Amino acid sequence: MPSSQSIRRKRAWFAFLLLQAGSGPASAAPLPTGALHIGTTYVPWLWPAQAVRRQTNTASVSLQILPSQTVNVGAKVSFGVTARRPGYLILVDVDSEGRMSQIFPTPELLAQSNERDINLVKPGVEFVVPAPAARQRGFEYVVAPPTGSAMMIAILSELRVQLLDLPDMPRKLEGQADALSYLSAWTSELRVPDNSSGKLVTNNWSFDVKSYSIK
Repeated sequence: MPSSQSIRRKRAWFAFLLLQAGSGPASAAPLPTGALHIGTTYVPWLWPAQAVRRQTNTASVSLQILPSQTVNVGAKVSFGVTARRPGYLILVDVDSEGRMSQIFPTPELLAQSNERDINLVKPGVEFVVPAPAARQRGFEYVVAPPTGSAMMIAILSELRVQLLDLPDMPRKLEGQADALSYLSAWTSELRVPDNSSGKLVTNNWSFDVKSYSIK
């Protein structure tokens, strides 16, 4: 593997580091004008226990961690996502210490891609992260500490969303049901610009959570 430059966001603690091959740093180009960033104006600090009872996967999103859900530090991994309905994919990692970070798409990927809909998942077609085009540019996911049990969350937005300003969690998420309850309550408070009118509207979100272990 050629020398690589680690690309770290402001929220740098996540289990999967995105690496870009090459000797120089990632492009400093601004984000494409089409990159939609959803803020957290409406972040709830407490979430209702009944939130997990709501339908949280109407698009039948299915996430796979490849090659397996048990991974070693230093190993390369990828993700496969399918859905019954079209939508925009966001991958969020919750490490063994409860820290939550968006690992796909990242500002770096958006800045260096010519595709407006880099994270669009089509019905019945497996969406692989990183995509072949990203691999050709040297982007890879490499497992990093901390070791222990963690979670990967696939979020599918009906409307076009590419970046989430994730909130600081008031406490560590305990298991998949807790993660679904938290994210369901949080996203229900978000408002997203409508694709046609530009007005802020409610959105439909679907989720799939997979636990994994880092050794």
